[in-house]
Amino acid sequence: MKPFAKLFQLHFCLLWLVAIVVAGCASYPMGLNREQWEALSPAQQADFQARQHAVDEERARRYAAEKTRRIQAQREAEEQERARISDAYRHARFGEIVTVTVREGMIAFYGKRHPYEPVAFDLVRGESKTILFRRQGQPHIATQITMRLSEDGNTFYFDDSARKRFVAVNTGWDRGREYLPPEVGDYDGQPSGVGLRITIKHRSLPIRAY
Repeated sequence: MKPFAKLFQLHFCLLWLVAIVVAGCASYPMGLNREQWEALSPAQQADFQARQHAVDEERARRYAAEKTRRIQAQREAEEQERARISDAYRHARFGEIVTVTVREGMIAFYGKRHPYEPVAFDLVRGESKTILFRRQGQPHIATQITMRLSEDGNTFYFDDSARKRFVAVNTGWDRGREYLPPEVGDYDGQPSGVGLRITIKHRSLPIRAY
């Protein structure tokens, strides 16, 4: 057989297979099968198509309404959480807010670890906060890591959602405590931070007049 004939035969076989797959995957309005669909008159087919279109539109309307409801509920929950955290900061007593400083070592940016700009941030008990780390020398390259302080204010979590998150328990945060974990967090199976120096200290608060 000539090469052109072989190519034509192969092309024909591929088209035949595609036609079989498409026919097998074809769907008809209102759950009808092929035999039921082909047994209908053109007017009946048009009626079933219109009914299917109405069903699809109703499903789309319900989906959009449910999506809007979920987004609104999430926004309300986030607003309530912001209000709760703001109130917690306003009424915090000594020992309920910590200042965390992270410096030295390297942080993963898009899978590769590099030196980063040191960061310092506060956490009030029960708060989760996403901290932005910027690559040293290239601040436009950044990554975010979630930190959390437990409800009782005595446990700190670095990269809270990671499989290998770093956990520090209050043992001397009044005067400040330094931690040197060799590896921190988890990024695509690899540590998100190595050789970090993490300092946790209770933040001083102004004396309130009662």
